[in-house]
Amino acid sequence: MSKKIISVFFTAACLLCCVIPFAGMTIFMSNDAVGNEQQTTLPSLYSENGGINEKYLQQLGDYFSTHFAFRPQIISADAEVQSGLFSTSNLDSVVVGKNNWLYYSSTLDNYLGRNLMSPRAIFNTIHNLEITQEYLNNNGVKFLFTVAPNKNTLYPENMPYYYSKKESESSNLKNFTASLKNNKLNYCDLYTTLSSYDEVLYHEQDSHWNNKGALIAYNEILDKLGKIHNNYDTAEAVRTKNFYGDLGKMIYPSTQQPEYNYEYDINKTYSYLTPTKSVEEAMISTQNDQASGRLYMYRDSFGNALLPYFANAYGSAYFTKAFPVNLALETGIQKSDTVIFEIAERNLIWFAQSPPVIPARELRVPSNITESDSKSDVKAEISQVNMQYVSVTGAVDSKLCSDDSELIVLVKDKDGKSRAFEAFTTLNDSSDFCFQAYIPSQLLSPDSVYVSIIIKNDNEYLLTDKQKADIQQVEFNQ
Repeated sequence: MSKKIISVFFTAACLLCCVIPFAGMTIFMSNDAVGNEQQTTLPSLYSENGGINEKYLQQLGDYFSTHFAFRPQIISADAEVQSGLFSTSNLDSVVVGKNNWLYYSSTLDNYLGRNLMSPRAIFNTIHNLEITQEYLNNNGVKFLFTVAPNKNTLYPENMPYYYSKKESESSNLKNFTASLKNNKLNYCDLYTTLSSYDEVLYHEQDSHWNNKGALIAYNEILDKLGKIHNNYDTAEAVRTKNFYGDLGKMIYPSTQQPEYNYEYDINKTYSYLTPTKSVEEAMISTQNDQASGRLYMYRDSFGNALLPYFANAYGSAYFTKAFPVNLALETGIQKSDTVIFEIAERNLIWFAQSPPVIPARELRVPSNITESDSKSDVKAEISQVNMQYVSVTGAVDSKLCSDDSELIVLVKDKDGKSRAFEAFTTLNDSSDFCFQAYIPSQLLSPDSVYVSIIIKNDNEYLLTDKQKADIQQVEFNQ
């Protein structure tokens, strides 16, 4: 009899645990997003056109999964058990390390030396940045590119033991910096600088640097640019325990403990021109009557801590997270004299996937071209980022290329004349040997364009067969 009673109580307890998150939604519904997730809204039974919403049950399930009662407490309790007893994470996006350290899972491949960017992908990234730099320099604008190292690149000692065996000692950042042989790209090496400090400059439960690390990065960048600036070497730094990291919020939404950060006594002389509530906003514009220079800065989340320093250093500054970078239009509007691109190491491949929007440089049509019967996949469409340009994209046969082959887009303009344009070298899920060129719309007929690709291997030029591409117009989702 006692065993039956225990079974009944156990079954009842299990059912109660299952019912409470659902039944409790009437009183204790969770409406706060956890970590970086996007909160869902209650779906409608009917679609916009008045019919039945066929995805209603799926959407209702998604809604429940982000709103059930006591959600932050349940997630935190599960995380505390798994991390405390098993040294593992309850979230695929977070790695639980030693000594309460947390790491971003998207950095694992790079840390373990696996699934790295190919030599062609590395070339594409550098080549595209060099094209961007040349465009800006020709317009009297300074350019600098920098990479914020992954947390486990600088501080691997707290990674969990089960990731101790690496497939290789290579990484995307190592391969990238090793490929900068000709020093043509104005690159600021933050890894070498940050790794020279004995103290830890990143947060334990966040994927980013702390304010001291950001200050060091700021000084290194402006030193590299040769800009006179305040280095804040005499600014008083107060170490306060009031920072809540992004990874900690994701895995311990209700039990996260604050950690130390540095607060610098800095006189902020800038003001916002945009309605700015947080440095995390996508587009921010500042002005500063006590400084000179006009900065345009593409930055990701590492740039949040950098923004106050750079806003203090420039007379006007425009900070954007929009990608791809609408560079030609926005630097023209801002009248920028300096452009900085800052990106996290884990996202280094982005500039090989989606280069900045600038007009392709027109070249002379080479005279020593060898024709081939190879065909290239070609697509042409009005750019959704900047409608002044037709984006010509596609892929070439990798067998005709080397890892450092440059690509030239040859088109017939609206008058039937052949014109050659330097192309960005890009990649997609299928090939690392792709291209993209932003050609001014007024040069082409509005309906279609004939395209051939010239593959440059050293001083030899190979021409692919001509393809007709209908120019797709911009379609915006309503």
